[in-house]
Amino acid sequence: MKKLIIISLLSLPMFFSSNISAEGFNDNYLQLGYSSNDYKHTDTLTQISGSAEFGNDYLITGEYSYEKGDWNDPGEYETSKVKRVTIEIGKSFRINDKNDFTSSLSYQDYENKQVCTLTNGTDCTSSYSNGGTSTLKYSNISIGIKNLISTNTEIHFENTWSKVKLTSSDLHYYTPSIKLRNISESGLESSFKYSTNKASNTRSSQLELELIKHMNENFAIGAIVTSNKKTDWTQTGIFVRRSF
Repeated sequence: MKKLIIISLLSLPMFFSSNISAEGFNDNYLQLGYSSNDYKHTDTLTQISGSAEFGNDYLITGEYSYEKGDWNDPGEYETSKVKRVTIEIGKSFRINDKNDFTSSLSYQDYENKQVCTLTNGTDCTSSYSNGGTSTLKYSNISIGIKNLISTNTEIHFENTWSKVKLTSSDLHYYTPSIKLRNISESGLESSFKYSTNKASNTRSSQLELELIKHMNENFAIGAIVTSNKKTDWTQTGIFVRRSF
């Protein structure tokens, strides 16, 4: 499957000759994606996401993802299945013709089920302190400034404050980010996002590159590469998008 993704990324440019004209950014869509990851505990990720704009500059987004991984440790074999459900409500406020103040509230429900098997075939899942199943609940508040550099180019500065509800306490951290997005006259949309995650004693950074080819006003295909420095993993994926 990793070879399939690489081939898809390499073949994506053949669509760039399309003559579909750009009509600005459209954040009303439904998207299905598949990714592979080289992190020890993650192999594949399947995502279904959507976004819809409403009156008075409101935006609602949602995502469901299913992640699988398996690995070997000394004397045992382990598997992991992670489910995430994310809901976000955003509201922007016009400052002037080129600048908006952005804000959002989001919530994520996380569930990870792990199974452990010894090399002799004996189940060792009971050795986990949580019995093999862990759940986390994330609450996030974001504010930012979005600037329209040109008709088809925008830049977004944002900071997100997050709280993770743990069993005995809460973890707080914040994530500043910058995102640059552009769409060409041929309908090729590109984006670059850099973010830094800062907790009390740890810090990690993440870089995300995305290309979307709008085949017509309703259908697009895309590719995305995400790299995380702290945990040292790279994720590559492809997706299809239906705009409305």
